[in-house]
Amino acid sequence: MSITSRAPKGVFAALATPLDSNAKLDPKGLEGLIAHITKAPVSGICPVGSTGEGPLLDRETRMEVTRRTVEQVKGSLLTIPATVSTTERDVLADIEGYAALGADQVLVPPPYYYPLSLGSIGDFFHRLAGISPLPLVLYNIPQMTKISIPPSLVAELAAEENIVGIKDSSRDFEYFSSVTSAIGSSGTDNFSVLTGSDTMLAASMLVGGDGTIAASVNLVPELVCDLYRAWIENDHQLAMELQEKLLKVVQACRPPIFPVGWKASLSLVGLCERFMAGPQRPASDSELEALALSLNSLGISVGNNA
Repeated sequence: MSITSRAPKGVFAALATPLDSNAKLDPKGLEGLIAHITKAPVSGICPVGSTGEGPLLDRETRMEVTRRTVEQVKGSLLTIPATVSTTERDVLADIEGYAALGADQVLVPPPYYYPLSLGSIGDFFHRLAGISPLPLVLYNIPQMTKISIPPSLVAELAAEENIVGIKDSSRDFEYFSSVTSAIGSSGTDNFSVLTGSDTMLAASMLVGGDGTIAASVNLVPELVCDLYRAWIENDHQLAMELQEKLLKVVQACRPPIFPVGWKASLSLVGLCERFMAGPQRPASDSELEALALSLNSLGISVGNNA
């Protein structure tokens, strides 16, 4: 089985998108951020998702971020960009574009805006799996899409050869546990269940999770990788100590609002500027100063950008 068709496991960065003051891609910032992330033993990079402001970027920019990511990692890591569209045709156009650029897999949420029945969600993913040139990773993030993919449907979709995993960003531990239980009962071999909630990484692995796609990997990739490694090596005490440290980092970076705090934190350590894709405002000077104090208290040294 090739790396592209294998279920993704381990630590993946939900890549932030460095932008300049005109909300255009900052290529130098992107290169530096990916270099910072890949100093740690991450399994892959997931560009233009929620942390990467994908829904606020035009297709040209999303493709450019993906292209540059693929070229920089040179096949050594999985590149799994996200789709952001509401129609099947546009979702497929995203996927075909990513495939042409050399992406390995694709992160796909259900179409948002209208409520969807269980059957409608299933039909969408089954149809897409049959025609997608890339393996699909389901993306459950109901706080953004207003649609949750039921655990029973996840287990059904996992039987599709071209669907290899799910990223769950619901922050609902009962949901996550139900998904891992449903997958375990289904007998599916090549399907992973990844948490998008940094603060739940250790807990998610306790119930059968396979890793994380997380925003914190942009800022503290070594910490997240150390936590994951400690758990799989059965050093659960160390894993819980590292989880507590990661919890404090995540809580510090949540204000003022997602994903503004993460971009602000990256600006403070000199990895990119704090500029956001419109209409989202960047962190204010006072918000940046408060975040700098929080990060310094956690042993994360900030520069002179506060």
